[in-house]
Amino acid sequence: MPITTLKDIAAAAHVSSATVSRVLNADTSLQVSAATRQRIFAAAESLNYTKHQTHPTTSAGTVALVQWTTEAGEQGDLYYRAIRWGVENQLQADGYQVARNFAPDGLPAASGLAGVIAIGKYSHEQLAAFAGLGKPLVVIDQDTLDDDISCVTTSFGAPVQAIVDHFFTHGRTHPIMIAGVEQTTDGQPLHDPRPEAFTTAMTRRGQKPVLYSGPFTIEGGYQVMKKILSQPAAAHFDALFAASDNMAIGAIKALQEHHLNVPEDVAVIGFNDMAVGRFINPSLATVHIATQEMGITGVELLEKMIKTPGSQIRITLASQLLVRDSAAL
Repeated sequence: MPITTLKDIAAAAHVSSATVSRVLNADTSLQVSAATRQRIFAAAESLNYTKHQTHPTTSAGTVALVQWTTEAGEQGDLYYRAIRWGVENQLQADGYQVARNFAPDGLPAASGLAGVIAIGKYSHEQLAAFAGLGKPLVVIDQDTLDDDISCVTTSFGAPVQAIVDHFFTHGRTHPIMIAGVEQTTDGQPLHDPRPEAFTTAMTRRGQKPVLYSGPFTIEGGYQVMKKILSQPAAAHFDALFAASDNMAIGAIKALQEHHLNVPEDVAVIGFNDMAVGRFINPSLATVHIATQEMGITGVELLEKMIKTPGSQIRITLASQLLVRDSAAL
């Protein structure tokens, strides 16, 4: 497979190679709009770009970056790869060296570390092991404040409410949800706040929530939707909220195989704003999560903890509903 270059990304994003380089390397002196930055990151994701560079020797120290996926698994998970890019770019811009740890690697050695950033979702036991390193610690993409660990998360309640409101405003009064099922690497089930948010939003409208569940994958969404369509009650839903873009894409395939049109028969909205969603037909409505900003914010929080130890902090970044063709009603 040809290696993606900065020139390739520049052509796709309609900017110069120099701009691409500065954005991907977190050059804070560059004056460029948020829309342009997002376009560059989206182009990099869609082209499967991977940075290859030598980390310079610096005086700021070393930060261990723990990723809950395997290195091979991350290649197919643009969501967590985008968070890692945000973390690494900001750490390198601030003069830190990065020590990567992918699953199933063991804990990084505490000696010589300035701090630890863990991306993903972990069990209480795993979080306790991280805290046991005795270093400033930030977890990104999991609410760990009850474990007395600082974290950066994204909002769920407001965007899910916006999804339900969008459906009802446009006459789709029988939406259903396909929720995701996942677990930590040591086999502990994980809580996803999206089904609870969907239930709350439907209850506010006096409606009984209808939820199904499956793996957070394209195949998971496809198989769950096939099962839904095989049931007699299938004719009673006119909209779908899927807990991830992957699940939404799989569900759309099943709907189309069943000769149902999206959005004419069933409107579909996903979650995560994966780059591929812009290019399927119809383009996928979704919730944009500020993945790069989550990574950058995690680094800023860690640096604050390194300089001034204190109480643990949770930072929640806003998410935004993006209406595209699959829910353009």
